[in-house]
Amino acid sequence: MRYSFLTMMAVWLAVSLTGGASGQDFKLELSAEKSDFLLGEPVVVLVKVTNTGNTTMTIPGGLSPEMETLVYEISGPGGERLPYSPLYVADTDKSITLNRNESAHGAARIFYGGNGYAFPEAGAYKVTVRYKAERSAPLSLNIIAPRNAAEEKQARLILENNEVGLFLMLEGGDELAKAQEVTDTMLRDYPGSLLSAYLRYARGKNYSVPARNFVSQKPREADLPRAVELLTPLQDSGIQMFYRLKGATTLSRCLQQSGRSPEAVKVLEDLQGRLRGQPRLQPYFAPEINAQLQKLR
Repeated sequence: MRYSFLTMMAVWLAVSLTGGASGQDFKLELSAEKSDFLLGEPVVVLVKVTNTGNTTMTIPGGLSPEMETLVYEISGPGGERLPYSPLYVADTDKSITLNRNESAHGAARIFYGGNGYAFPEAGAYKVTVRYKAERSAPLSLNIIAPRNAAEEKQARLILENNEVGLFLMLEGGDELAKAQEVTDTMLRDYPGSLLSAYLRYARGKNYSVPARNFVSQKPREADLPRAVELLTPLQDSGIQMFYRLKGATTLSRCLQQSGRSPEAVKVLEDLQGRLRGQPRLQPYFAPEINAQLQKLR
């Protein structure tokens, strides 16, 4: 009887890990909007989970690293493979339910985490994602070395200051004095650069909401005009769609709160039109745009 019980437990464990006999089969796929990133540019990867089994599949939490359900791993130019450590862990009781042949799409910011910058030097990287015993095929990414002195200076400003990584991940932080200083320098000296555009977004998002400086303990009201000024140019920049969407939804909200509803709708409609020309990205970003437009109409 003891042998039978242990055997049953072993079978149950094997089924739980592989999902084969229970029908909980699934496929993990990683992609990115582009394969080449500037040194210092925030890296965002796109993840797709498809239920290939015969029964309903439930994924606790979500697909981003902060949910600690999917484990992302990065191999650097030297070949070492390290699990990505999220900057924080999200506390949620949400889950994703997938029926047979149904897919969930998500995005993961993996450029900065608990161990600092994940792509600190130029070279070839590989990213994989794992859920239970299943692992995705590796996604190859290339971090481009600076091509001139200006790009070198910008990369160093970002990568030599961990506060900048925090500022980009947290999308703000009045108390991050060094990050604010770097942002001032970037927007002043390199206003049209790609790397500056990401910092522009973080500062715009920061001003779009009330905040408290955790060092001085001084509260601050939202500065909607300043947020609008910072976020408006992002729609014509070369930033990734993940950030373009976040910038557009934040800008739209600021315009709506400022009594400029037609402009708020137009911002999202313009982005919706641009996304139609990128069918590969639509499953990841179109639902959010459509949901935000429904709220405004």
